[in-house]
Formats: sequence, structure tokens, C-alpha cells
Amino acid sequence: MRIILYTGKGGVGKTSISAATAIKCAQLGHQTLVLSTDSAHSLADSLEMEIGNGVAKIADNLYAEEVNVNYELKVNWGKIQSFITEFLHRRGFDDFIAEEFAIFPGMEELFSILKLKEYEEQGRFDVAIIDCAPTGSTARMLSFPDIIEWYMERFFHLQRKIVKTIRPIAERIAKVPLPTDEVYFSMEELYQKIDGMKEILTNPEYSSVRIVFNPEKMVIKESQRILTYLNLFNFPVDAAIANRLIPDAVDNSFFSQWKDIEAQYLRLAEESFNPLPIFKVHLFHREMVGREMLQQMADEIFQDKDPSTIFFKKRPMRVQKVNNDYLLTIPLPHSDKRDLDLWVRGDELIITMKNYRRNLLLPRTISALPLKEARFEGDELKIIFGGDEYGKSSS
Repeated sequence: MRIILYTGKGGVGKTSISAATAIKCAQLGHQTLVLSTDSAHSLADSLEMEIGNGVAKIADNLYAEEVNVNYELKVNWGKIQSFITEFLHRRGFDDFIAEEFAIFPGMEELFSILKLKEYEEQGRFDVAIIDCAPTGSTARMLSFPDIIEWYMERFFHLQRKIVKTIRPIAERIAKVPLPTDEVYFSMEELYQKIDGMKEILTNPEYSSVRIVFNPEKMVIKESQRILTYLNLFNFPVDAAIANRLIPDAVDNSFFSQWKDIEAQYLRLAEESFNPLPIFKVHLFHREMVGREMLQQMADEIFQDKDPSTIFFKKRPMRVQKVNNDYLLTIPLPHSDKRDLDLWVRGDELIITMKNYRRNLLLPRTISALPLKEARFEGDELKIIFGGDEYGKSSS
């Protein structure tokens, strides 16, 4: 099953583009599912169709689902949430606050996307298109499987044995609940569900993320940041989509300056996302709702291309920890180190080479470290960050 996840800053048009992509895929004969994982669903509004719970048939080859987040939370996290809530309540937290703290950021989206694993195992659909929550929630969702895997592999079984041994005494002394076998069983069951999900989403042979952005400075900065995090967690990105561009036909004086600003930010986007392909779609004369308008949008974005195509397979960059340093690797084929210039400004790495310019937003862990070394190995630029934030080298 081909899986495409759309992400981007809130309000850039992810839902419209997700729905438009699904419509075109279905038109090309693919059994297509478009699924919303954003708790503030707007997919039904975009399609102008009632979706309701479960998978709804929209048209030939086209299905849609707005995942019931509260139900998925209850099924996957209910027993664990009850334990955490009770623990916090006994520590003096108000009931409502305790319940809120028992749900970690990114969980709603994670449990929603677990539906994908069911559909992948069933082989029911050829293409699944995911309308993700805004970038911050998406980043937390994608990192959560790594966190739970780390915990399960290092502490789970040991902690369970210790708690089982000391529970009768510890609860009387500490006056707080300790996890029961039922809680541990729920955690193990959740881990088994999540296990393999990341393997599906990080396989570039059939999964990829697409970043939707508008030609605005703040939007592009956030898009750069999510691109960095997607690469950090090995999620393949195959394209970016610039949405709501002012049409060429708009040529009055009021919009002339806006078009100049837009062109400037499009150049920044091309520098930032290179070598990813960028698809473009203009601002339409009316709201993008209903299948007819969404079809027009899809035709402009993809033209004669099949949207389920994997448009780019290589990773734009890789980050690895080597001893106490961080190694950032960026493919730069046909380059000459004599033409290379790079520097760090705040949390931004800027690379220039002849007519090439690349702006990368660095993860917080790396941006606090000094740049130690940059070198070419074959067609790759390798940059080493090390030491500490005060500029002391680790070597």
C-alpha cells in the first residue's frame, strides 16, 4: 500500500491538498483512502460529504475516514491513563488537570495513524493519504514510537519485576498507586501495535511525507524545521507543495508588492528544500470545497502525473551521533570544495556554492554546539558539530 502523509503549519491547506490528491488517485483507478488524524477534523467539510465514524465511500475507488480520536485513546491508552490520573490525583493534582497530564503530546495523532497498520495488513487499499495535524503535533507523533521502544527495551521488564515485588509494602508507605499487571499488559499490547508501524512509515519504497507551505517567511521557517526532524527520524520526504500562490493574471498595483515578496520566499523555499521537487498551485477564486474544486486543484498540482508516484527517494540529509559529536551529511553531487562556504547563524546553517544556496534549520541539540569541521567525501558534504555551547571542543 502506497502511503502519503501531508504535513505543514496550521492553515496552509493540508486538508484540501490531501483530499485533492485522493480524488486524483481514485480517478486513476487506485483504491484510495484519505484519512484525517487531526483532532480538529475538516476533511468532511472539504469534501462536502458526511463521513461519520469508520470508513465512508465517497465515490468510485474513493474512501474517507475521520478517526474518532477519543475512541482510539480509550482503546489504546485507557487503562494506562487511568493509572497515571490516579497517581497524579493522589499527589494533589485536580482531577481535570490529572486527566489532561495523563495524555502526552502527539498521542491522539499516533493512535489515529495506527489505523494504517490495520488497513495495510488487510490489503484493502492501494493508496492511503494521511491529512496530519500541524507540524508540531506531527513531529511529536513521529518521535513517540522511538520513545516507547527505548523504554520497553531498557526498563519495562525490570521495572515490572521490581514493582511486583515491592507493591504491597511500597503502596502502604508511599500512599501512591503502583502499576498493576493490567497496566503493564496494556503497555505491552500498545508496544506490539506500534512495533512495525515505524518500519512501514520509514520505508521509502512505499511511504513518504509531503510538506505543504504558503510563500510566507514564518511558514517556510517552520517547514524547514519539520523537514529537519523528519530526516532525523528517518521519515522519507518526496516533495513539497507551495499552496495559494497569487495568479499571474492578478496584476493590479495592490498585489504587485505582494507578488515580489512571494517570489522572494519561493526562492528561499527552493533553496531550503532542494533537491526535493516543489509542486505549485495558485490561489483560486473561491473556497476549495467540494469534489469539483478539489479536482481542479489536483489537476493543477500534478498535471499529467500520478500523485501516488514517489517523486524523490534519497534523503536530503542525515544526522548521526559519532562519539560525542554530531555528523550532518548532505548530498552535494558534482561539487567542488573550493566553491564551498558555510556558516551558522542562530539555529540556521547556511551553505553556499556558486549559484547553490541551502538554508537548514538545525535541531536544538546541534545548534547549541560549535561547528568543528566540514569536508567532502565523494558526493557528500560532511559537517561535524561538537564541544559545548560555550565553544569548547570535545577533542
